[in-house]
Amino acid sequence: MSARWKADDLVLTRSQNENRYKRNFLKQAVCEFRFPTLMELGEQRPPASFVKSLRKSYPHLELNNEVTLGLGAGNAGSSNIHIFRSAKFNWNVTLKQNALTIETNSYTGFNNLRERVMQVVEAAEKVIDSDFFTRIGLRYINVVSSGDDDVTDWINPLLVSPLMSSSFTGINDFGGKMQLMAEDGGCLLQHGIQFSNVAASTPKPDYVVDIDTYRTEVSLNDVGAAIDIMHRQAFDIFDWAIAEKARVFLSSDHKSS
Repeated sequence: MSARWKADDLVLTRSQNENRYKRNFLKQAVCEFRFPTLMELGEQRPPASFVKSLRKSYPHLELNNEVTLGLGAGNAGSSNIHIFRSAKFNWNVTLKQNALTIETNSYTGFNNLRERVMQVVEAAEKVIDSDFFTRIGLRYINVVSSGDDDVTDWINPLLVSPLMSSSFTGINDFGGKMQLMAEDGGCLLQHGIQFSNVAASTPKPDYVVDIDTYRTEVSLNDVGAAIDIMHRQAFDIFDWAIAEKARVFLSSDHKSS
């Protein structure tokens, strides 16, 4: 029996377009794993086994320092953050005392993301001294650019109805947030206009659709199942948030556009 979470049922809409789209609006994809704090992961040298496991996929290693502030004098501290970057610097893995993050600005599809995530999780199993993650988060930041069309034509009218009305002019900021929660996880949809070319005489906005799904207390054996359902849930939210013009664009081949 596959793993199940109560948060799996927070989104009732089900998209039929999961295998339809040939392109995407994604600017950044991030997957974060939190685990019980292990102080030695904040030392200057990262775990040797972790470095060896990722060396071929992430050959560039950087060291940063994170400062933490607490209440009262003498409660400040610092720890090292280990950053592993791919050869083209478009994939990053970050290891901290209590978290592991995989992110990319070159998302080509879920299968590739999942493969990389599972590779990093396998490497982390040897060093985090835990058989579960306290929290897993999967975030997709989409920026919908509509070309010559009004961006409101590419977004679900339920999200942009004030922009489509004739009640307001000169709008230079607009957005909203919807939080869905269960005891073992949730989803967050943040959305709004974004002006990418403010220097233009009549700047046109893009539209940000930022979706963050998460699950708590996930065993190492259930990571794959959690990632799968979180991705599906995020996609269902995304496909609900856009309109048919955006779907047509996403479905078209790059060469024919």
